[in-house]
Amino acid sequence: MIESILLKNIASYDQNGIEITDLKKVNFFFGANGSGKSTIAKYLYNLSKNATDRVDDFNDCSNSGYDQANQQILVYDENFVDENFNRNSVLKGVFSLNQTNDSIDRQIALKQTEIQNLTDNKERKETLKQRILDNKEQKKTELLNFCWTKRNNFSSFSKLSLGFSGSKQNHLQQLKTVLETLPSTILSISELTTSYNELYEKEILEIKTTISSTLYKDIRQLEIELKPLLSEVIVGNEDVNIDALIKILNSRSWVETGINFLNQVDTTCPFCQKETIDQNLRTQFNQYFDETSKQQIQLIENLLIEYRAKTASFLENILAIQNVFNPNNLVSNVYIQLQELFTNNISEVDLKIKNSNERKDIISVNTVKESLSTIISSIKANNKSLLELDQNKRNLISKIWQFMAKKCQTKIEEFETKESKYQSINTLANQIIDGYNTDSTNLKLEIETLRSQTINTQDAVDNINLILKNSGFESFEIKEKELVNNISQYYLKRPNDNSENQIFKTLSEGEKSFISFLYFYQLCIGTDDIQNNSTKKKIIVIDDPVSSLDSQALFVISSLIHQLILRKANDNRSNRMLLKNENISQVYIFTHNLYFYKEVSFDKRPMCTDFWHYKITKTNNNTSISGQYKKSITDDYALLWETIKELKGNLPEDSNLNVLIANSMRRIIESYVHFIGIGNDAWSSILDDDRQSPEYYLKYAFVASINDESHKVTALDGVYYQKVSSEQPQLLFDVFENIFSNIGREHYEMMMGE
Repeated sequence: MIESILLKNIASYDQNGIEITDLKKVNFFFGANGSGKSTIAKYLYNLSKNATDRVDDFNDCSNSGYDQANQQILVYDENFVDENFNRNSVLKGVFSLNQTNDSIDRQIALKQTEIQNLTDNKERKETLKQRILDNKEQKKTELLNFCWTKRNNFSSFSKLSLGFSGSKQNHLQQLKTVLETLPSTILSISELTTSYNELYEKEILEIKTTISSTLYKDIRQLEIELKPLLSEVIVGNEDVNIDALIKILNSRSWVETGINFLNQVDTTCPFCQKETIDQNLRTQFNQYFDETSKQQIQLIENLLIEYRAKTASFLENILAIQNVFNPNNLVSNVYIQLQELFTNNISEVDLKIKNSNERKDIISVNTVKESLSTIISSIKANNKSLLELDQNKRNLISKIWQFMAKKCQTKIEEFETKESKYQSINTLANQIIDGYNTDSTNLKLEIETLRSQTINTQDAVDNINLILKNSGFESFEIKEKELVNNISQYYLKRPNDNSENQIFKTLSEGEKSFISFLYFYQLCIGTDDIQNNSTKKKIIVIDDPVSSLDSQALFVISSLIHQLILRKANDNRSNRMLLKNENISQVYIFTHNLYFYKEVSFDKRPMCTDFWHYKITKTNNNTSISGQYKKSITDDYALLWETIKELKGNLPEDSNLNVLIANSMRRIIESYVHFIGIGNDAWSSILDDDRQSPEYYLKYAFVASINDESHKVTALDGVYYQKVSSEQPQLLFDVFENIFSNIGREHYEMMMGE
């Protein structure tokens, strides 16, 4: 709380200044109008503002103990009434019950306009973004369809699966993957078709037979041996008589053949079948065909036999291959070629044997070596293809994808360039939209913050209406009107009038002050629920709240102020020095009204005992302040009796002062019974009274109000209060005298001078 205040160079406080030290939890200031009370209140109000909003008039003033971070100053004065009510004809919830209401309302309206502008801009950007996305999707669809059609080139490859047949998007992604490692050489459609046919359409078997290299080598060796024999001229013995005849007839081969048909004893010629062969002719034949030529021919014959066998086996080898493997008739062509070659060679050898004196030649099998090697290579390639069939099929599929990727490369690259631009635009649009969203969210949070700076309007209004009703103010009440910015609006309503006429302007100054203080009281007891201040301790400043108030309102306000300065408990001294409302740390009360001052500072009430009284006076335009403890209440009992004596001698004609009269009488009875201690208990004064008499309820109201803290019947109780305020003044004096007749007649006569 605030411990001291220095007032200097402001209003009636000169340059020397006045310091108010050792301030208590409850501080009463009494002084005439213009003495300098309101200057203190205005300084405290200026202190409650943010540093940037404070006025310079109080620059030379200071204090000790105020902690703005943990304390909140609430000031009730003429400015409070003006700022919260006089400027508004309709109560607008919290916005009409606080001096910043209009400003907050305008701020919310501006922020809502900003939010709407942000929303409109966001919608335009989202529309543009959608158009861009639609265009992108259109181009992408076109690309997907274009790339997909490239599969049609391989629709006839029925036994081959390219994959991704169920998704154009996956098909496109595969093409992009292939493009990353696309080779420089791409197979043509015809090449791919050939590979497909070889791998899928043609059955590939393992060829376990191949060209016999052994037979080939044997045949080559026989050829080498036959070649020189066939080229050599083989002749008989020229010394034999028949030599000339054989040469003349050129019949060597014929004769040699015929000899083979002769047996050792046969004399018949194998050709003419005449008996022309004798021993002499036999001898000459044998001599002509001597052993050397016979051996040569025999060698040729032996080689021919072997040659026949080897070539026959070799042809069988080729035929066996042909039966299982004959790509493009390669093997069958070689077979025919070899068959013809071997046949011709055998024929030539036969002729040599028959005509040994003639030179012959054969064609080597080496002439078809290249074809034989091709067959061997083809067999190896076939068997290798069989082993690598799965891999080759995969390779073919890979080559097909390469073919399609190459055909789509330009289109894909063009789209990727556009897609990059789409992405940049989309990213920028998202950043702008996110910015709009962030700004909008921040504005909404700011609006919520503004809206959170509100009181619990329903509680405050209900409480105010209850006080108005119990205080006898039946000419108006506060009614809810509508919601604006999610905040309730209220208006003042006359009885039996459902219109929303602006009746606030028709209220008297006293009524305006009264309802303004009722609202201020709600702020003090905590129905404001302002988040920024919800944990702050309140320092309450009340500056002359009774201006233009009648006794009825004055009594109510005094009672409410007593609720603010109630002590925590009566059980020990330390608790009596604490305020019951723990959210209140300090209270300042300024007044020039003596009756209000006496009522509000009456220490026989259960108020906080940590209080002090200050008297403010002004001489020659300079203010002075003096302090005292309880002294003003010491003479108060006598002053109350003097007030009653004066009022009885000048009895009012109407009931306007009834509340003041009754309250003074109540305080006299309360003081007499509890603190002077003379006489019987106050309740005994009405025990034997007739409960049907008009005086009974007046007496009951007096006595009950004395014990308000014990059974919660307060001065605001509707039944008792209305009874007191509506009776004739003389009846109040009669009841007062009657009570003292039971509890202390002598004391009454002494104090009244009777």
